[in-house]
Amino acid sequence: MNEQVTFETTMSRTKEGEGSQVKVVLPHGTGFDAVVKAKDKLASGLDVAPSQVYLTHDPSSHRRHTLTVMDRDPLAVPAGKTPLLDCKRRNIWRPAPFGLDEHGRKVALGLLWISILIGAQPRKGKTFSARLLALYAALDPSVRLSVVDGKNSPDWNKFAMVAYHFIRGTVPNRAGDPVRQFIAALAEIKQHIIDTNDFLSTLSVEECPEGKLTEELCRRYPKHLFIWMLVVEEFQNYFELPDQDDNKEIAELLSFILAVGPSSGVVLLSSSQKPSGVGAGDVQRLFNRYRDNHAVRFALRCGNRNVSDAILGGDAYSEGFDASALPVGKPYLGVGYLYGADDHTPTVRTHLADHGDAEKILTAARRMRERAGTLNGYAAGEDTGAPDRDVLGDVLAVFGADPGLHWTELAERLAGQFGDRWADATADAVSAQCRDLGVPSVDVKRGGVTRKGCRKRDAKAATDGTAAG
Repeated sequence: MNEQVTFETTMSRTKEGEGSQVKVVLPHGTGFDAVVKAKDKLASGLDVAPSQVYLTHDPSSHRRHTLTVMDRDPLAVPAGKTPLLDCKRRNIWRPAPFGLDEHGRKVALGLLWISILIGAQPRKGKTFSARLLALYAALDPSVRLSVVDGKNSPDWNKFAMVAYHFIRGTVPNRAGDPVRQFIAALAEIKQHIIDTNDFLSTLSVEECPEGKLTEELCRRYPKHLFIWMLVVEEFQNYFELPDQDDNKEIAELLSFILAVGPSSGVVLLSSSQKPSGVGAGDVQRLFNRYRDNHAVRFALRCGNRNVSDAILGGDAYSEGFDASALPVGKPYLGVGYLYGADDHTPTVRTHLADHGDAEKILTAARRMRERAGTLNGYAAGEDTGAPDRDVLGDVLAVFGADPGLHWTELAERLAGQFGDRWADATADAVSAQCRDLGVPSVDVKRGGVTRKGCRKRDAKAATDGTAAG
């Protein structure tokens, strides 16, 4: 005789009163993955829409789960406008309002100590979702914002009012070369991470007992310690550049920031409509590592399960989360799975902030920063991508008789000889500035070791305005 499905409880109303639920026990040899695959048939048998059916796995048993059936399709009910439209000052140390879950409960996301990946098909609400979190950060004038838009769309333009770095696209334009600017910005953020950790190490055990960044320390030492949010929209575009050296340099810098940045107060917010099949060789490996190491994922509607798995991670499907199965249509824009932020994975209907709303919020955010004295970088009219020194003149001055130097050697010599203007320079930053001025990054053999660096004759050629050979 075949085993039957049994029930541990009777069907009862949810505590929110919006649906009914029951605890289910599957026959021996049948697992939760079988129920996930049969969700559409289950919805048909119950005569409801698939988006009214929710399956919650019991972590203690592969045979057990909770079946919840909502009275109506909760995902078709808009979450409404963002509460940020009150334009009041926010605190980055408190969770950011994100939307409502399938039960109508408020969903807020703590932004510190994490990195966030948002992925979806085009026009499903990916950019608006990412922008909500960036708008929250903008309303805290102590937060430094770097906004990098790989698709060069109008969606992020108003962030120029508050952004320390504001970089668009991958092709040189009136504002300069965005690739060089991005590399220089990443190098600056990397150096900030190093400086933050160095500064924390100088504090006494009484003042900093765990050696960690705190809200109190940020208030006490605002010049040294602060939260920095880096937004990279369509980040895959910076792994698919024509120059493989640029791809690798950006990938390595992003990997460093992703691995070390969150503990130093750097919040990384990445979004992509192409989270897989990017690059080849080392670049592909670095891209996959970067994508997979985000702590929190938000997947809106995806084209297929493979893309959903690339965003949410391989374990999500076995837990019942497949973003390619999310409903399609205008009522479902901004709907996605928020995975990794908590033990529970809610289906979130994000709040809405359209372009006009974003401009209103950012106008208020700029006024706050002006009053607080924290408006700097791009928003203050400072060219954060241009050095205030004679780069090539200094470089040639430290070469001496050497025909070529590794970037690390060059950075060390510049810091040693011109400490007033190169004391904090990293190899990445020196490389980015030299390449921006026409000095190619090439293989240089020094003491039997070959690494990336530059040749003296190339620096001289760039200074003279001739082609580097």
